[in-house]
Amino acid sequence: MPGICPHGSITERASFEQHDHQPWPIFWTHTNDARLVGRMQFWRDPKDRICSEAVFHHPTRRRLREDRLLAQLIVPRSKFLPGAWTSIASPWCDGGNYFHWMVDGLARLFVRDYIPEKPGILIPRGIPRFAEETLDLLHLSGVCLTTYQECIQPERYDFCSATAMTGVWNPIGFQWLRDAFAPYFAKPQSGPPIFLTRRGNARIPENLQAIEKLFSNQGFEIIDCGAIPVHRQIEIASSASSIAGLHGAAMTNLLWASPGTPTLEIFQPNYLNACYEQIAFQGALDYTSLVLKKEEDLSSFLVWQDKVSSKIP
Repeated sequence: MPGICPHGSITERASFEQHDHQPWPIFWTHTNDARLVGRMQFWRDPKDRICSEAVFHHPTRRRLREDRLLAQLIVPRSKFLPGAWTSIASPWCDGGNYFHWMVDGLARLFVRDYIPEKPGILIPRGIPRFAEETLDLLHLSGVCLTTYQECIQPERYDFCSATAMTGVWNPIGFQWLRDAFAPYFAKPQSGPPIFLTRRGNARIPENLQAIEKLFSNQGFEIIDCGAIPVHRQIEIASSASSIAGLHGAAMTNLLWASPGTPTLEIFQPNYLNACYEQIAFQGALDYTSLVLKKEEDLSSFLVWQDKVSSKIP
């Protein structure tokens, strides 16, 4: 059951097959003898086997930063944790990236809804404020726990699988997130057009100021998502009459846009990834992609703006 992959789309050009990983096996499983090892809380059983889904099918640690040295080789004595627990810690959900936190982390809690005994939630260490806020918005902060132990033994453990492989077509996770955060939506198409900028990060166009000025002159509100709380991001994106933005975590807010919203995603030529294009396809947005040339004269932006000008207040 492949997803949408039009000819010439970013999905096709990036060649990550981000449309072709469904149906994905979504499940939960219960055990009374789990050990959760290392910073990523990899689930290991009494025979020292590791849960493949917990490590996204990678049998070994991929980056040293994901654990302390030898954390998965020299396993300390387990710290017993009474009660029922699940975990959303993973190599793709350490809390530092808005997209991965939402789609790879929080979306796993979809499975928690089906567990008879609602377990507490183990969360990664040192999550940023935006991640804490999402837990507050979902009224889950009171059941979350951060632990700094290198080996945990929950009394009862329920493993919640991911709703899809990271960065790919994810219809169930998409709908769960929209439903979960729906109370914070504003009236569709009631707000101004917005430009989601990208400041202080990698892959920033050299002419970012000129791009922002162009969109501002065309009536777009310039939004730096890193400077505003999550509930405001949801409110702004859900009410936007059109959305343009640079490829980056801020485009995760396409999750909240209403169907048919004109959307432009701007890419640097050396990095193509269709994770936000696939969100746009899921949400039935009027999506357009633009890959910047080395010396961009900005005229291509005006072509798209002319296309949607009738929808700009």
